[in-house]
Amino acid sequence: MRGFAKTLVALMALSCAASAQPSLEVASIKVNTIDGPSDQVPIRSGDRVTMRNVTVDWLVRYAFRITGVGQLSGNLTLPGSDASQYFDIAAIAPGSPSDDELRFMFRSLLEDRFQLKAHYETREMTGYDLAIAKGGAKLVASSPDSKVASILRSPGVLWLPGREQMRFLGRAATIAEVAAMIGRAMQAPVRDRTGLTGTFDVDFPFSQNEAQMELGGAPFLTTAIQDELGLRLEKNKTTLNVLVIDHVERPTAN
Repeated sequence: MRGFAKTLVALMALSCAASAQPSLEVASIKVNTIDGPSDQVPIRSGDRVTMRNVTVDWLVRYAFRITGVGQLSGNLTLPGSDASQYFDIAAIAPGSPSDDELRFMFRSLLEDRFQLKAHYETREMTGYDLAIAKGGAKLVASSPDSKVASILRSPGVLWLPGREQMRFLGRAATIAEVAAMIGRAMQAPVRDRTGLTGTFDVDFPFSQNEAQMELGGAPFLTTAIQDELGLRLEKNKTTLNVLVIDHVERPTAN
């Protein structure tokens, strides 16, 4: 009963905080028809805000600041074909909102247009701590002239699939963002325990399985992290606050 009460209080606080924030205006949501790059975060130009070629899953991750594996549970696949899962969003965000305020605006958009309903639960699971390896960190400070800057349009981290090997890329990424992306590749939550600050550019290949190791010769991710970044993973038990999706629908008409 105490756990239920805590969850109810947290949800009430979340709802009150969201209602106190301004909302997006003149919001247009259309199915993406030209593919192309996906925006990692909203792109701002004055009061205008856009996100191109994004799924509901990614919108939820942005709106609720979900960065790691295990922090989101539930089905966010909408009825329809794979192509119809990707959307272009254009809206007006009045008042020069901060990043936190803009995230609340996107929460309201998800609730109003996608009929999103969700709640939080506390769960324990096996994960990893990301720490500095013997010999010290080898990360390279971010630079607008780096090779990665010519590949990624906006700051962030991703890994590109390939038949012979994977490619881990990060542009102007914080160590927390690097840890979160490692977690996605490992399919386990990864906590930053490095104490590193600043932003970094990251680019290295790795193998996801034995077949890729034989074809491309790149090491497994755990080895690549140590060789390329001077970091290591330590297994742990962690407690996560998990956002559980209860309901979502295709967006209502513009």
